[in-house]
Amino acid sequence: MRFALACLPTLTIAACGARLIPNTEVEDTPDNRAVIEFCERYRLAIEAVDVPLLVSLAADDYYEPGSPTTGEDDYDRGGLEEVLRTRFARIDAIRYDILYRRIHHGPDRVDVLYTFHGRFQVTRGDQDPVWHSKVGDNRLVLVRTPAGFRISGGM
Repeated sequence: MRFALACLPTLTIAACGARLIPNTEVEDTPDNRAVIEFCERYRLAIEAVDVPLLVSLAADDYYEPGSPTTGEDDYDRGGLEEVLRTRFARIDAIRYDILYRRIHHGPDRVDVLYTFHGRFQVTRGDQDPVWHSKVGDNRLVLVRTPAGFRISGGM
């Protein structure tokens, strides 16, 4: 009986929790669904190695800070295409999964925090293709425009 009473508050809190968008840790709201729908366009563009589409998803003021000590590898929207083409040059195939963790809607931007699992197939010369894997956390910074969302950082 004590165990049942001790568990009651936990069960009540769990039952009253917000409904999540399936396969995410994000509350199911129309705004969050719109953000994830946009981010899925980004994810699919990565898998398709579609550099023009990725560049089109970037905001006019896109900026990516590089090394905090030199700043030599910083780039803006103008340099984004070259950076993407360089990164994708040696990759034959990509599988990019995203687990959306949190979305924060601010007055002038939306922060999308997620964990990614990227798998990249690379062929070097006449060797057999090799798959590499990378898991990490990232943040996309989105801005709202009349045309919808655009990415201002984090690609």
